[in-house]
Amino acid sequence: MMIAAFVDKETTALPHVLWIGGPPDCGKTTVADLLGSTYQLQVYHFDRYEMDHIRRADPERHPALFALGTKLADLDEKAFLEWLWLSCTPAEMAASGKSVWLERLHMVIEDLHAMSADRPIIAEGPGFFPEALLPLLPDPQRAIWMVPSEPFKRASHHRRLKGQRRAEVLDDPELAQRNHIERDLLWAEQYRQSAKERGLPLIEVDGSKGPEEVAAEVEAYFKILLPPPNQQL
Repeated sequence: MMIAAFVDKETTALPHVLWIGGPPDCGKTTVADLLGSTYQLQVYHFDRYEMDHIRRADPERHPALFALGTKLADLDEKAFLEWLWLSCTPAEMAASGKSVWLERLHMVIEDLHAMSADRPIIAEGPGFFPEALLPLLPDPQRAIWMVPSEPFKRASHHRRLKGQRRAEVLDDPELAQRNHIERDLLWAEQYRQSAKERGLPLIEVDGSKGPEEVAAEVEAYFKILLPPPNQQL
């Protein structure tokens, strides 16, 4: 993945962006929204740009993302969900999903450049792996990572009804559900290891603290980089 080709431009052009990375179900979206409201930040949610990024995918620059879009266009819903959740192991799912997310990081940079530079931006998403994001930062303190404990992940996954549509469509929704959770737990461990190896800040979310308390930890980490609360810029 040719992340390095983008480094010089992005490290000088995005000094107003703060980043929260981590796998699914660790509370990134909630924390970003809470800080965005308190500090009048623009909030960028990686997940909400998925379909836009698929439409923008180039087969040469984004082969994994383009292939995903092709499957989505060519298969009906049941066939697509079977391919996505039942055709390979959780480890294979984690590897292919990570490839898609790393390709989308280039598009994230483009999206952030297109946003106003008049107010700080907080960007959150599951595709911001430390080893990929770190080379793009002008200062490592501009990013923090979150990861769920296994019990918290499983509880959050079920609470958010992530397998509901699969239960309605697939012949083996239980296997699809297990694969989904195991894939996400593999990503969580990858985040832990990557952050630990690089000495980067990592918040373990285990449910012992509420969303506001976790947001306060992230706020304290970013404190010197944040504008005064509720300042209209």
